[in-house]
Amino acid sequence: MREHSIAVIWMLYLLGQFVHILKRAGMAVRSKRNSIHSRIVFIAFYWDALLVRIVLCAGLFWVLQTNPRGLTNLFALLGVNIGADISVDLGSALIFGYFADSVLDWLVSKIPILQKELPALNGSSHPAP
Repeated sequence: MREHSIAVIWMLYLLGQFVHILKRAGMAVRSKRNSIHSRIVFIAFYWDALLVRIVLCAGLFWVLQTNPRGLTNLFALLGVNIGADISVDLGSALIFGYFADSVLDWLVSKIPILQKELPALNGSSHPAP
């Protein structure tokens, strides 16, 4: 297999992250439970949380990129034998970018204390339309 530049791999990883953010923004726009009316408003309102998520997931991707056995060893600790090292190439970078945020969503949903919202300062929980 051909070696790809690290920059291209990271661009594809970030593209996967961006596609997942667009999916989440689209779901928020279509929801009847909030006043977010565009993907731009979603990103503007949640930019800080999105940035934290991207950084956390990028750290995991960096570990995977620098230590391909790391993910295999992590699965082994959890009792799952995947039988092969996961190498980083163009496709896996894109897929990991998308699914890392999806898995983070799932993990956060399992931690009860993270389900609580901080009270709004101005009494509203959503941006004005």
